[in-house]
Amino acid sequence: MNSSFNAEEHKKMLQSYFNGQGFQRWASIYGNEKLSTVRSTVRQGHAVMMDKAFEWLQKTGLKKGSTVLDAGCGTGLFSIRLAKNGYRVKSVDIASQMVDKTKKDAQKAGVADKMEFEVNSIESVKGTYDAVVCFDVLIHYPAEGFAHAFRNLSRLTTGPMIFTYAPYNNILAFQHWIGGFFPKKERRTTIQMIKDEEMQRVIGELGLKVIARQKISFGFYHTMLMHVDRG
Repeated sequence: MNSSFNAEEHKKMLQSYFNGQGFQRWASIYGNEKLSTVRSTVRQGHAVMMDKAFEWLQKTGLKKGSTVLDAGCGTGLFSIRLAKNGYRVKSVDIASQMVDKTKKDAQKAGVADKMEFEVNSIESVKGTYDAVVCFDVLIHYPAEGFAHAFRNLSRLTTGPMIFTYAPYNNILAFQHWIGGFFPKKERRTTIQMIKDEEMQRVIGELGLKVIARQKISFGFYHTMLMHVDRG
């Protein structure tokens, strides 16, 4: 791993952000409260992405009762949707506040008995699952960290993996570079874009095959949704 990437420092940064300002920001986006125009489009784009991901998962023929790892579950929207549809779910997030929110909402929805909850990072989580999903999490990992985390997730299943990442874009890269000059208190977590050749290299090394990919762009929400499986 490149010496410029410090895995432990990166983990601490993500924990701090998503247990603080990040939790408040994303809990509101994933919730029902009134939002600004910008955040409203992020909520809508995220919903479009989850609908498509769930459609893809169902098309795999994954049987009810199968185990699914939701790596980086956030406030648990997708985890609870899976549990409501008969799957057994392991909900993992690096932030304890996110996991607590997921558990609380799962209990309200009456599906907590179909779920497990764990505070952990996606590069450290363990287990064996019939499928793995990971949404809007890998976008926070630079190339070196992305490859490490993705390899770990791939080891946890011999079935489908459905995930999102941020594909490299020159204009967005320049905007992020400019944003790096703002005071730290005004910055958000940096979106880490992955170049196509890096993605292809990692997938190829792991013996995975791309089943489907779709760019989701809705207002200020931009991501690449991917479905990969064993070749």
